[in-house]
Amino acid sequence: MRRANARGLLTGPPATDGRMDRVTSILRTTWTGLAAALLVASPFVASAAAPAVPSSVFFISRSENRNQVHYGLRLGEGCRPVGSTPVYAYWRMLERGESEVEDLLSVEGPVYGVADAQVVESTTEGWHVQFRLRAFADRPIDLSVTSINGQCAVQAWTNLSGKRAQLEHIFVKTSWPFSIDFVRLDGVGADGQPMRELIRG
Repeated sequence: MRRANARGLLTGPPATDGRMDRVTSILRTTWTGLAAALLVASPFVASAAAPAVPSSVFFISRSENRNQVHYGLRLGEGCRPVGSTPVYAYWRMLERGESEVEDLLSVEGPVYGVADAQVVESTTEGWHVQFRLRAFADRPIDLSVTSINGQCAVQAWTNLSGKRAQLEHIFVKTSWPFSIDFVRLDGVGADGQPMRELIRG
């Protein structure tokens, strides 16, 4: 018998009737239609004097449990992104404890993974990193990295309801077994006013 583990994924012997192939196809189609729904931005602040790895820059929360997928940005001295692919994803397994983390499984890459191509550029204010989630090939995500009073500040920007905005929180309401009821995006516009977008599955 297959059962759901702590991540909400099925475990046990694989299905032999093609169900998993159909599930993968459904998930890819659904998520792609939801545009930027997986991504949440929350500013991260770290010391600019020494290398730092943000514990979280983005995260996904879901209704099925408290576990979250977080997106980090590797930073070195001077708030400089480390390497050509500084953005990475990992799980915070909150169902087991506040400090429990795990890497993504390979089967989770099509939905939660970061695309290999990342653009890292220096700007007059600091650094700019553009990347895409694998499920959103048509939706770039822009990270701005600046140094303020010796601290590294990281923010994420994308389109929200057709306008440029900083995303603050995303909530994904799922239904058993593999459908999505809706995705709610909360953020702040360039004018500082709160914004909300509801995308139904």
